[in-house]
Amino acid sequence: MNPADRGFGVCTALPAYVAAVAELRLSAALRNDFSGAVAVVPGSGDWWQGMLAARAGGAAAVLIADPEMLPQEALESNAWPTDLPVIVERPRLRPDVVADAVRARRGSPARIVTVECAAPALGLDAVIRDGLGWARFLVQGSLTLRSGTAAAHGSIALLDSAGPAGGSIPTTLAGAEAGGLHSGGLLQLLALGEVRTEVTVDQLAGLTRVETSTEGGLLRAPERFESSARLALRRALVACSSGRPVTDLDDLLEDTALTWALHGT
Repeated sequence: MNPADRGFGVCTALPAYVAAVAELRLSAALRNDFSGAVAVVPGSGDWWQGMLAARAGGAAAVLIADPEMLPQEALESNAWPTDLPVIVERPRLRPDVVADAVRARRGSPARIVTVECAAPALGLDAVIRDGLGWARFLVQGSLTLRSGTAAAHGSIALLDSAGPAGGSIPTTLAGAEAGGLHSGGLLQLLALGEVRTEVTVDQLAGLTRVETSTEGGLLRAPERFESSARLALRRALVACSSGRPVTDLDDLLEDTALTWALHGT
């Protein structure tokens, strides 16, 4: 049997994704071309051009691996694809961890959300972007920027959301430049209401922690051992086989636009 016949084609040279294909060998196999395959696009540099090139090459789906912050001019000038699944790997905003946090709240709405971010200057906007993504999930609705300021070494902002039950849910954000060269950064979120959710994502320490406090006590979400790349690849394979739409790209663009709006206030 041809190895490529054992699973869906995946076109990638990224080591994390080559390893993920090997672990998913019953459902995925490496391919050398985009046609009919899941095309894994590195998230560094002008990754949006790689996404459009994969689409033009006949990819069945595109997976963007840990994308850097999209430049404002690229955000505004590109016609973003809607005719194929685009899965976005965001290690600071893993969908399985987000699902743990939302599920533990058992439908209890947040009354206020605070977001704190820290990262070296070149990576701070991307960390803020993912912090806003976390807040969007915790308030269960889109965020609107009310006021804010972006300075040389950080940003502060006040946002709100109508939320699922109406009324205004305020969200405060503080982002600060940190020393060092590591681009992963630190995220800390707190969602307060009848249920308290605390999220910590520290990529330098390899730590992701979700804790939920209710009247019944403290619940800590289980540690996720699956790599971010393997999770993203599994989601891409499901999107290809099921035909169900995914909103990853729309979510990324929404969070990116809101981050750039901080610089315009």
